[in-house]
Amino acid sequence: MDPFVSALEELSDALLAGEDPEEVLPEIAEEHGVPLPALRNRALRALGPLETYKQRQAELKKERDQTARRRDPVFAGASFLAAVASLSPRLSTDERQAEIARLAAEYDVDPAAHKEAIERLRKR
Repeated sequence: MDPFVSALEELSDALLAGEDPEEVLPEIAEEHGVPLPALRNRALRALGPLETYKQRQAELKKERDQTARRRDPVFAGASFLAAVASLSPRLSTDERQAEIARLAAEYDVDPAAHKEAIERLRKR
């Protein structure tokens, strides 16, 4: 197998773990026996700007999740209710309502359709 492939996979994992690209690039290049400039160039072509890789991957995951929820209203409703259930019990009534409205927009659901379930969650 091409040593660059495994080196890029390792670099991707390191970046997702929050490691500094300037620190891990030399280590990974040495470990896989590839020239540092070549690994950096291939990484930039394959992964894009390394400094923003983790953020871009998180945004892509969020977009994929939103697309999946839009396709499946049951999944969207369940995800919405799970998010509502995890709200802090210390929120005031107004803060809680504002968070529920924000979550409804994020999960693309009508909170009125889940009113009974939200009320049951509140009683816990």
